[in-house]
Amino acid sequence: MSERIFVNPGEIYFGQGDERIETLLGSCVAITFWHPVQRLGGMCHFLLPNRVHGKVPVYTGDGRYGDEALQYMIEEVAVRRTRLQDYQVKVFGGGRIFANERSGSTIGESNARFALSALNEIDLPVAGQDVAGEGYRYLRFDLTTGDVWVRRGRGLPASSASPRKREPVKPAGGL
Repeated sequence: MSERIFVNPGEIYFGQGDERIETLLGSCVAITFWHPVQRLGGMCHFLLPNRVHGKVPVYTGDGRYGDEALQYMIEEVAVRRTRLQDYQVKVFGGGRIFANERSGSTIGESNARFALSALNEIDLPVAGQDVAGEGYRYLRFDLTTGDVWVRRGRGLPASSASPRKREPVKPAGGL
């Protein structure tokens, strides 16, 4: 039986062997890296594209920010003495989870645009993606096969002045 590792927002995990990496995404984005020959890889789960203090970007290795999380993933590839171009990279998340969010103006969509753009800038092709749109995503990434399963759920209703009964959120489809 494979070991289950859950990656919370702002966390990064890189491993090898019979492991499943899982996470839950709303507006956050996860990037997965998988080496098909060595069967190793990882996942970062970031909340915002970057952190800027004044006009100078600050690098602190914080997984909450996409630029820093991606840099950490690239460093993990180097530590393992593998080539970045040998990895399959996939991008997930960046959903609108509240009904009153407008398309094109959400943090989630900014996160997804950042991830795809940053990977393009370093000439790393994206082998698969499931980004933006409505609702949340539950991911399961198998380091043995490189497969990523996505279970999608609905977003939350817009808030209103009068309280109303909310329906429970049910997953859309199985793993």
